[in-house]
Amino acid sequence: VAITAGDDKFWMKNKGRPFPEVAEAVHQELEACRAAEQEIKRLKDVMGDESDAVTANDKLASTVSSLPELMEKKKRVDMHINIATALSESIKSRSLDKFYEVEEKVMTKAALEESVLDVLRNPDIGSPADKLRLFVIYYLSASELPDTELQVYIDTLQEFGCDTSCIQYLSKLKQFSSAQSLVQNNLNYNQSSYSSMSNMFKYVKQSSKFMMEGVKNLVVGNRKLPITRIVDCLSELKQSSDTDDYLTLDPKIFRKDNSFVPSSRTAFNEVYVFMVGGGSYVEYQNLMQYAEQHQDKKIYYGSSEVMDSSNFLQQLNKLGSQ
Repeated sequence: VAITAGDDKFWMKNKGRPFPEVAEAVHQELEACRAAEQEIKRLKDVMGDESDAVTANDKLASTVSSLPELMEKKKRVDMHINIATALSESIKSRSLDKFYEVEEKVMTKAALEESVLDVLRNPDIGSPADKLRLFVIYYLSASELPDTELQVYIDTLQEFGCDTSCIQYLSKLKQFSSAQSLVQNNLNYNQSSYSSMSNMFKYVKQSSKFMMEGVKNLVVGNRKLPITRIVDCLSELKQSSDTDDYLTLDPKIFRKDNSFVPSSRTAFNEVYVFMVGGGSYVEYQNLMQYAEQHQDKKIYYGSSEVMDSSNFLQQLNKLGSQ
């Protein structure tokens, strides 16, 4: 049996939920099937009792008529159980629950029972990609990391076969972000002569902030990711520094001349989000959760490519090796 998105009600209902909730939902579906089977057996048993025979016969006839549907449901539940079991085994074999816990604490600045370095050095948990992902989150969440300490982490990761080229790129990104503030605070540029340079620093700062905040929100929970906050602010006309530089291009508003930019805005409920570059299922799902909370909105999401964490790390490593 293959999952057909439109026909599989369980998939449509649970496709965006966290794994523990999905596992519980599978268990509930299985129990419902077992309860139906037990009811059929019970009705058969009471058929011999004359006082209940007529009522039991009617109920049994009704139940039997729904038997094909019940069998199909049981088949699909078994399929989802197999998928959930395979996922559970993968989670346990890589100790992903441990990494989830540490990553959550790193991003929320909570106290760690075991240091990130100790987790990385543990040979019994995680794949090289899991260890590298944890360090990337830790590195982007940390305000400062001395070069000597950074080298210890790099050496540890390399001992487990990790490609650490991405750390070079992330280090440059953090330096650019810091340099932008320093340059703007200490130099008085002529706006007309240096507008392109100012814009360069501005976009570097924005992209750096977007990436770092996005990484900090990988374990989403009920939080809004940056892209979801932007959609919320733009569509609901909320004031935010994240959307100050967005333009309103409305063909219905008469344009007086080439320099005229419409300043009037109206709220809207149909939203098309397109990421130039890599998009992710996490962003998509966060937007869909937002749409569920705002039933009047229709949100469509697209990107140049959809990436998982492995693809993202590979691209960072490629950037770091250039």
